[in-house]
Amino acid sequence: MPKFKLSHRDNLEIIALYRQSWPVHAIVRRRKCSVQLHNNKIVIYREKDSVAPVLPKPKHPLKVHVWAGISRRGTTRILIFENIMTAAFYINPILTSGLIPFINRVYPSSHRLQQDNDPKHTANATKAFMTEQNINWWNVWPAESPDFNPIEMVWSMLKSRLTKKEPKTKEDLINGINSFWRED
Repeated sequence: MPKFKLSHRDNLEIIALYRQSWPVHAIVRRRKCSVQLHNNKIVIYREKDSVAPVLPKPKHPLKVHVWAGISRRGTTRILIFENIMTAAFYINPILTSGLIPFINRVYPSSHRLQQDNDPKHTANATKAFMTEQNINWWNVWPAESPDFNPIEMVWSMLKSRLTKKEPKTKEDLINGINSFWRED
């Protein structure tokens, strides 16, 4: 399927339909984010025409994946993992441990889940599980539209705060993520 960009007018129409179809307070937005230990942002000052020094960079920087959801009534618990997220992993533990307990506790009568069109979100197994668990999700969502998802701002803030803390180990990185989610 070819990728296409929506016009500004199309985006506004989608937002208007989105707002008309469900009250904003009952929407749970969730997303996965990857956070790496070394962001490789190094500034070096040198004399003009001099050779830049060769600095070692980790070939595969230590990184973890983070999943969480936000809503007007609060946040889900945060899940930190290293695995590659497949549809099976998305179902269990992500949906079963992260989303469903939150929905049952905060939105027992009605909710709406917003997620992008990632293949693990649209897999038949995922759709069947969400239907079986009565998870009400918005299944018409433009591809590659992070600007519609406010949790992207949360991930940006997380990465910014972690950069300022300069974690040195995987434990520091995970503690920084947990601290951000609890306190900020």
